[in-house]
Amino acid sequence: MKKLLFYLGLCLVLLCGGCATSPPQTKSTITSFKTILILPFEYYNPEQREIFIVPFKGIISGPIKMSASETLSQVLKERLLTANLPYQFKFLVPQEAETLILETLAESQSFSEFIKRLASKTGVDAILYGRIYRYQERQGSGFSVNEPASVAFVLVLYDGSSGKIVWAEMFDETQKPLSENLLNLKIYKKIKWLTAKELAENGIELLLQKFPGAKR
Repeated sequence: MKKLLFYLGLCLVLLCGGCATSPPQTKSTITSFKTILILPFEYYNPEQREIFIVPFKGIISGPIKMSASETLSQVLKERLLTANLPYQFKFLVPQEAETLILETLAESQSFSEFIKRLASKTGVDAILYGRIYRYQERQGSGFSVNEPASVAFVLVLYDGSSGKIVWAEMFDETQKPLSENLLNLKIYKKIKWLTAKELAENGIELLLQKFPGAKR
């Protein structure tokens, strides 16, 4: 029954809102948000139409470690809580998020309505969504690898009052040879081969530096 509800709701959203080739966006500064809902990271599945609209095309997907969602969600939570941002955050565990999303999908006639209802149900002003496209662990050690770590994910912030995207960033990185690390210290931070988690941690930190309200 749960799966049936999911697919019925998914079809509804795709028919009414998910077919847009470019999602609605606004470049207005975000000054009125007080509380943001943080959804657990979701895995990209190329064989499934996605529920959440993101403004990026052509991201190369790849292997995704099973624990990637839990790892990135925890890292994001830790970084948000220490980033000195002017918001309060509400975090959902995967089961809570899944149940809430299914219920809201069944009640919505479009993607923007889905976002607005989701924000209303949780009492927030905005919703932060993350999607993982690639999370491949390095094959080797910190000093020698056969394959480097490779990570790709996006973060998208939706306005809970309009359903529009107000901010979005992507991180897409496969570690380069160590000789190039000096040129990319802001990404790698160390002269070593990083694990996928270390690379993802650095990526989240970089994206949050661009988050609305972050001190430059």
